[in-house]
Amino acid sequence: MQEQRGDRLTDRKRCAILQAAVQEFQSRGFYSASMNGIAEVASVSKRTLYNHFESKDALFDAMVQELLSRAKQLPNADFDPTRDLAEQLTELAESEVEFMTSDAVMALARACISRVLAEPEVGKQVDQRQFRHRIETWIGQAQASGYLVESDCEVVAAQFCGLLQTFAFWPTILQGEPGPSRKKKQQIVASTVAMILSQYQA
Repeated sequence: MQEQRGDRLTDRKRCAILQAAVQEFQSRGFYSASMNGIAEVASVSKRTLYNHFESKDALFDAMVQELLSRAKQLPNADFDPTRDLAEQLTELAESEVEFMTSDAVMALARACISRVLAEPEVGKQVDQRQFRHRIETWIGQAQASGYLVESDCEVVAAQFCGLLQTFAFWPTILQGEPGPSRKKKQQIVASTVAMILSQYQA
């Protein structure tokens, strides 16, 4: 029991440090944020901080992993030939938009963006397909069932997610616009579904 309490305390401290790093990276940028400042915001000693994360690079990597972890928590999507094609694609789009506009994902993205913009090579190390895997799976199944024309699943998934991000995600991240309203989200989803189906529906 003692060990479990210790583990929970360690996990809470790690979480507090990561949250503090997200806050500092957002407000100061990756390069201006300091480990000392992160420790202060997290209310932990520098020793505790370095026991969990040896550098800002390690904190950055942890943020990327947290984004991937959240993406993997989205429900699996299997194509159902008994259901309406547009309805299924709409559900996929809605879940993607809710994911990318959530407060947690927005905060993580803002925290990471300053480094990615300054170091494109860092961005290349993040496999974007990991964020689109379930979309690719659905598209491949729809193609195999004859409901979508044969094409590169990766390209179609990138187009699908790219359309959603262009209007629901990037204006907030890069231009500081407020997140899209519920009505705006519905419009973004509807237009994205219509464009994909107009191009690829069999």
